Amino acid sequence: MPDFSIVIPSYKSTQGLFACLRSIEQQTVDAVYDIIVVDSSPEDITETVHSVFPQVQVIPLRQRTLPGLARSKGARHAQGRYIFFIDTDCIADKDWLRVLWSDLQQGYSAAGGGVANGTPGSYVGTAEYLLEFNEMNPSAGEQDVGALPSCNLCVKKDVLDGVGYFPDFMKGEDTILCDNVISAGHAIHFNPGAVITHNNRTGFSHFIKNQVALGEGANETRRRTRRHGYFLIKYPFLVACIPVYRTAVIAKRLLCSDIRLFLSFLYHYPLIGLGLMAYTWGFIRGPFRSGLSTEKGR
Repeated sequence: MPDFSIVIPSYKSTQGLFACLRSIEQQTVDAVYDIIVVDSSPEDITETVHSVFPQVQVIPLRQRTLPGLARSKGARHAQGRYIFFIDTDCIADKDWLRVLWSDLQQGYSAAGGGVANGTPGSYVGTAEYLLEFNEMNPSAGEQDVGALPSCNLCVKKDVLDGVGYFPDFMKGEDTILCDNVISAGHAIHFNPGAVITHNNRTGFSHFIKNQVALGEGANETRRRTRRHGYFLIKYPFLVACIPVYRTAVIAKRLLCSDIRLFLSFLYHYPLIGLGLMAYTWGFIRGPFRSGLSTEKGR
């Protein structure tokens, strides 16, 4: 029986998946764990994966599946007492598992770590990183937090069984899960020393589309929880203030954690500002969008 399991959702990303798996092979943790890839690509990649990583379990799905549902399927299949989540566009630092495993051994039911910028040479990629992962930058302080991204997250299996797994909609499913974990009385610990490097989008159109989708997910998240900003659902005329508010919050956060990231934020702000407007548009149109979820009855 493994000490923990690692679940990786995958869709048409064999190259990224292999890079992620190689980084997991190089971990320094002293524990027994298994790796589960849940793949919904058009072609079954099981033999391709096993030719290089024979120890990895592959769960092929018949149709394209949103990442949240894929993670849930993998977590339910896992045998470990703890479930670690990482994505195919991420590379784990060699001490990633060791640091988080140590946190879990101290009694935490959920933990996660820092997210580093994997596209520092791209103006678009860095802008996306600063918008999406500023709160989890490796220079941020160790603390208990309200939510962590699913690209660097681990949760105790019996906690998942108790609070439910990832909801099945496009963006924000990890925030919902974390909110459920905290509502059940558990703490979520952020340890910046458990680093993964995230390869961000580097195309302008993909960047804008992702920010719109994040805005849509943010609206749905606040409809399901009472996270900060939930009052925007009741007072939608305040939505126009989102770009100004997020600018102030991110700038203050980076200024307090890493002055270099703060200066980078200023340099990339022309594109970041466009991203904030795209996010706001997504927040506005979120309730009217179809196809954000495949949950039954929605």
